[in-house]
Amino acid sequence: MFYGLAGWHLLILLSFWIVPLTLWVIALVQLAKSKAAAGPVVAWVVIVTLIPLVGAILWFAIGRRSLRGDTPPASAG
Repeated sequence: MFYGLAGWHLLILLSFWIVPLTLWVIALVQLAKSKAAAGPVVAWVVIVTLIPLVGAILWFAIGRRSLRGDTPPASAG
């Protein structure tokens, strides 16, 4: 089955399947461990599940911070 699997095939496999799957699983595990209220957690699970790659990236970018209640520091000016 993997006979003749060239380097670029492996790169495509890694970039389109393994990396997004790993991000998705890590996001769901972090959501499961979250101690936040059920409503926001369920909303994030739906987002991460329905749009796996984009949802996982959004979770890492803004979701963890929003569930912890942290806000980015306001810029002085």
